[in-house]
Amino acid sequence: MSRLARLLLSLVLIGPLASVSAATPTAAPAGDMGEGLHMPYDGHPLAMLLQPTLDARYLPAGLDNEAAIRRAVADGTLREPLYPSLQLADDRAFVWLSQFGRSTLGTHSNTLVRCAGTTGFRLLLDSDDCADAQAPSLHFEGPTDTELVCRECAGVGIPERWQRQAPGAQCALPLWNLDAARLQYDAWLKRFDHDLQPFLHGASEALWKGQGLTLRTSLVPRSRATATLFSMSTAPETLGASLGLDDATPHGDLLPRLLALLKTAEVAGRGGTYPEPLPAFSALCAEVWYLRIPAGGRVDASPVPADTLERDGYPFITVMRDGDRIVLTGLSRELVQRLLTGPDPE
Repeated sequence: MSRLARLLLSLVLIGPLASVSAATPTAAPAGDMGEGLHMPYDGHPLAMLLQPTLDARYLPAGLDNEAAIRRAVADGTLREPLYPSLQLADDRAFVWLSQFGRSTLGTHSNTLVRCAGTTGFRLLLDSDDCADAQAPSLHFEGPTDTELVCRECAGVGIPERWQRQAPGAQCALPLWNLDAARLQYDAWLKRFDHDLQPFLHGASEALWKGQGLTLRTSLVPRSRATATLFSMSTAPETLGASLGLDDATPHGDLLPRLLALLKTAEVAGRGGTYPEPLPAFSALCAEVWYLRIPAGGRVDASPVPADTLERDGYPFITVMRDGDRIVLTGLSRELVQRLLTGPDPE
């Protein structure tokens, strides 16, 4: 959390994501279902980072809908509420073999080398040399253009039959309900207020390093929002200059002021999906939520652009949906400018 990049024009600051490596999924806690099914590239971390152009995407037969995935997690067939897809791009296959609860393969990389064959292809489990005919492999052969059969899979606890599917979710916007959004915002703000308490007054970099992950119920770790809050907390005197705000008023503690400002705000509308230029952040599918903030006893009543991002107007936050909750991913330049140059929160 302490590694920060420079301020950006769009959402103020960016902090680098943690490195992506092979991992073994763990059983999903009760109630933690659904959101992963709508993630780009079926939640595969390296695919979300690289954003490859897929040649094809396959799912095990019978595991091609949300209800089936939920049942599979409940009975132990799957470890996580994610589509267990086989995604092919060039000579690579993005697949989480340890996602299958009855697999006997152990832990392998979640990105495997794909070697072309005459009737299909094979995936190398512990090698990257397609010339090695003895390398442990899974052979996938296609009886039709839309179906694959895996020769070895049944013997190692992995589905044998795979069916070609359309590409996975790519940040589809859910239906918008303003009243529901306001309730979600209020619930999020209570969690955010609680989580921020240890950091409100003069928090050190060491405190952010040691306790920063305690914010994860209200804030996406290592997101743009995290980096901005870190700057507000550890170097509030430099934030205005970094944004080019010559008229910024010096404030010793910005986080209490931010909380006070957010408590006066009301969700005014949605600005669509934030057009994230960085692949590492685009996987969050962050939504723009415009805020109305009173000033001088008055509230801006001008129309809110529906599902359209408009700069230099309404301040906004960006959020990621987590089931029926929202989690903060970014604070807009307009919101930070209001914080630094506007009147005290009413």
